Amino acid sequence: MVESPSPTPRPDPIVVREFAQVGKHRVRVVRSSISPRASVILDVREYVGGPDTSFEGFTRHGIRLTSLAEVRILREALDAIESEKLLKE
Repeated sequence: MVESPSPTPRPDPIVVREFAQVGKHRVRVVRSSISPRASVILDVREYVGGPDTSFEGFTRHGIRLTSLAEVRILREALDAIESEKLLKE
């Protein structure tokens, strides 16, 4: 029987810039490697940790935007939410 090779673990992303935390979410611009052609991503991801948790780190809950077009669409949605006061202060 031939065993399949175990998957290679994905390296941790390189943080280009980290912004202010939004609730339990961390907002970062990350790149997948040091290669100049590596993809750059806006990563808004839930971070859990602390004395009451058995796991500390980033969860799968969040969003990843890979283009300025996606950022513009998100900005338009946030602007509409704010101007129409769809959320509480």
